Amino acid sequence: MLWNMVYNSDMRICFIRSDKGYPDSRVEKEMYALSKEHEVFLLGWNREQAGEEVFCERKRIHDKEFVYYLIPERAQYGGGMKRMIGPMKRFWKRAFDWLKENRSRYDAIHVVNFDTARPAFKAAGMFGKKVIYDIFDYYSDSYNAPGIVKKRIRDMENDYISKADMTIICSEERKGQIEGSKPKKLIVVENSPEDLEVRNDFKLAKGSVPERAKAVYAGMLVFDRFLKETAEVMMSRDDIEWHVAGYGVMKPFIEECAAKNDNIFYYGTLPYDDILALEKKCDIMTALQNPAVPNNRYSAPNKFYEALLLGKPLIMVRNGSIYKEIETNGFGETLDAEGDVKTSVSAAFDRLLARQDEWETMGSKARKLYDTKYPWSKSAKVLLDGYAKLAGGAK
Repeated sequence: MLWNMVYNSDMRICFIRSDKGYPDSRVEKEMYALSKEHEVFLLGWNREQAGEEVFCERKRIHDKEFVYYLIPERAQYGGGMKRMIGPMKRFWKRAFDWLKENRSRYDAIHVVNFDTARPAFKAAGMFGKKVIYDIFDYYSDSYNAPGIVKKRIRDMENDYISKADMTIICSEERKGQIEGSKPKKLIVVENSPEDLEVRNDFKLAKGSVPERAKAVYAGMLVFDRFLKETAEVMMSRDDIEWHVAGYGVMKPFIEECAAKNDNIFYYGTLPYDDILALEKKCDIMTALQNPAVPNNRYSAPNKFYEALLLGKPLIMVRNGSIYKEIETNGFGETLDAEGDVKTSVSAAFDRLLARQDEWETMGSKARKLYDTKYPWSKSAKVLLDGYAKLAGGAK
């Protein structure tokens, strides 16, 4: 087993994230994987509170407890770039001050995305720390902004990539997205979930009808996931339920839909273990990202990998190249996001419901693809190997 590899390295790693860092499947599994050989903690941003003092919380990931230092600075999720400038600058200043005051407590800063890079790279340069740049989303392709602003952000992000001791991307396709940079060391860590037993005791919401098929979406409630179109599909039919969990700017819309429709259920924000347990209880998963958002063209959606692990049929937009795995291996349906998306989504559900007697076979094909091509143990080894090569120069 890859997990039995022995690494002779020991670093103190500070993750930095522009939210609380939980629930956050990629952050949590990377922290847990690295904790096998390193001391790991997180510096994050609590956007729901204000205050002068940095909070210290302890969060359990599987069988280990991790320390989260959270900077309280109010800001909206999905509030738009203009509304975020002020809170973001204040978070940057406070994050740098914390990194400066606590510089003896870490050897490396694991930077998650461009929106935490400024204080992290400044601290790393001043205090001789390693810096690892982990690109969950390439920032200039994630937001609508004037061309000159996008170019400035792209140039800055490429500069961070070129300066980092190691850069992490989530798929081979992203190499094309960052081709303007010159990374010193580049590794690919897939979005696959860990191969752990998913519990089977999750209770579906009151009012769920056993005879109805159950679709599920658990993740960020944002505009580029076709959630509005999916909700409209669900509201127009009574042969399927929609179970939703997560947080984001569309939370009030989802709550309203759930309140007014007896086949839509909202669970709020769930820990990642509960997200997987909810998905396991349902029949169909979706990974519907709008390809009009440039970043989505290079995406490797968590929902794709979770469907593989759980052995669930999946509906996905034809976007990038990963959707081809569904068409090649036959474990779901794909659709084009052009024209009337609501009609396309409804038709995809119709096709999948008509193949209900194939769902078990589809699930077996999905799980086989996880085991042979996308196991988390493979990516965890890549991550640990990358850090092991950096550890020799730790301060």
